[in-house]
Amino acid sequence: MDEHEQIKNLHNRIKHLKLVDEAHQKLNGELREEVRLLRNDMKLKDKEIGRMMKKINKLESKLKWHIKIYLKEQLINP
Repeated sequence: MDEHEQIKNLHNRIKHLKLVDEAHQKLNGELREEVRLLRNDMKLKDKEIGRMMKKINKLESKLKWHIKIYLKEQLINP
């Protein structure tokens, strides 16, 4: 292979690598955006889970209170 062919092959390789680099950068940008969106979704879900846990704990407390009252009434009026 003469020098001209080697240079031509190197230029072709450089062009190919530039295309790969551009595709990689585009994909990396898309993945970063997807990760950002997923993190936002997770934050919203975490907030919602927190609100639901507060409601569950409040309902649990009310239920325990009602059970306690019911059991006292059963002891007083069997």
